[in-house]
Amino acid sequence: MIGKTNALSAAGVELSLVVSVTSGAAVTATKSGKTVTGTAAGGSCVLKLPEAGTWSVSATLNGQTSNTQSVSVKDSYAVSLTFFSATITVTVDSGASVALKKDGVTVQTKTSTGTAVFTVTETGTYTIIATKSGQSVSGTVNVVSSTTTYTLTLSFVSSTLNNNEWSVIKSVSDAGQGASYWSIGDRKAVTLNGTVGALTLSNVTTYVFIIGFNHNSSVEGTNRIHFQLGKTALSGGTDVALCDSYYNNTGGGFRMNTSNSNSGGWESSNMRTAICGTSLSSYSGTIIAVIPAALRAVLKSVTKYTNNTGNSSAASAVTATTDYFFLLSEYEVFGSTTYANSNEASKQAQYSYYSAGNSKVKYNHSATSTAVRWWLRSPRAGNSAYFVYVGTDGTVSGTTANYSRGFAPGFCV
Repeated sequence: MIGKTNALSAAGVELSLVVSVTSGAAVTATKSGKTVTGTAAGGSCVLKLPEAGTWSVSATLNGQTSNTQSVSVKDSYAVSLTFFSATITVTVDSGASVALKKDGVTVQTKTSTGTAVFTVTETGTYTIIATKSGQSVSGTVNVVSSTTTYTLTLSFVSSTLNNNEWSVIKSVSDAGQGASYWSIGDRKAVTLNGTVGALTLSNVTTYVFIIGFNHNSSVEGTNRIHFQLGKTALSGGTDVALCDSYYNNTGGGFRMNTSNSNSGGWESSNMRTAICGTSLSSYSGTIIAVIPAALRAVLKSVTKYTNNTGNSSAASAVTATTDYFFLLSEYEVFGSTTYANSNEASKQAQYSYYSAGNSKVKYNHSATSTAVRWWLRSPRAGNSAYFVYVGTDGTVSGTTANYSRGFAPGFCV
């Protein structure tokens, strides 16, 4: 506070407000219909106020408006006003029309040359909408006074699933529009790195494929695209399951349980807790650890119902779990139950990919001419040791929980 020169008791003396602002700026103070103006020189402007009270002070210069300061005047006070400017760089397809909006009002519109750069002079939330060939995509930027440079990338949806970033696939899924762009069986490449269970993968590329859109959504969750791992090529190729050195043996690897028991069913199984993983914050050694970070960032939880007791045919044994990666159930693959608790079917639905008649036979990911048995999450009802699996001929069977089998999990985006 500077220039405190006049006391209110000094009758007939004007009050001074010293405003620090860029020279040449037009300064305005308003209060209850009263307006006082001045022009800054030498970096400041002194306004003579006719009365005490709360005054709103702002300035304009070269078409820009400064921030507004509210000053409660009892004597003479000093305030500082600044002009604000920030840039928003939008990366989007060349030729796209890009509109910048604030509070629903279009501020600027530009045509992208690969980027569109906007300069804004006010803080607040801006919406950017890009339009091209009948498609629109949008994003928001929250501009604050402490930051003057912002970037935003907008991507249009490609009808070829593999050409889309995972973030774009998620945005389509969020809108429940997956089936409007892609089809059951469409594929996207993922590169796996790290260790899941006993299997270490180094830059292994596989292809995940769509098995359902909003599958069983009233139970499992809306606006989800369901995928399964994996295939060997973007088209054609071979259906594969991940297999480790313990395959077809006990002692380690992709086992439902470490002991010969199905007690606790899917919920407490080694496969769910140690191989698939149940957390997006702690997942070392699970499949969540080896997928690309961009995919991990868009995983959606899904509610799955399964026999979580084990050796039981009771309806009460079928309860819910929240999963990010999961094994498919017998009913989800076959549309019927031969070995699983039949009550699972009341909470499940066959995946569209399998109801369409696609092959259920999968091959070893590292020896693609060798068909393998791959695990399902359903415990075998009426047996205390078995879980259900898909045999090398594509039919359903069951075996002891401590054997390593092929791993072909599903997930949702």
